[in-house]
Amino acid sequence: KVRQDEQLALDLMAAIRADAEAICSPNAIEMVSVTIDVSSAASGTAAVTLEPKIDRRTRTVLFTGGMARQDGTPVMKATAVYRILPEA
Repeated sequence: KVRQDEQLALDLMAAIRADAEAICSPNAIEMVSVTIDVSSAASGTAAVTLEPKIDRRTRTVLFTGGMARQDGTPVMKATAVYRILPEA
């Protein structure tokens, strides 16, 4: 069974990837690295806001990340690096 914090990490990474794919389209991307920091546990059923953010893009690499907030309080932060693949 997936724990609540693990599901939140998956949801945050999905939001970050969707943002990265939109920015890099029509090129595909593949993950190089990811780091997730948990600052506090999400509690109960209060809504969590996912905020992806592109940090920097080069011709072949995208540096990105995102924050998960609950009631405005950061609960999880992720940073990711994606390789931008040549167009097929």
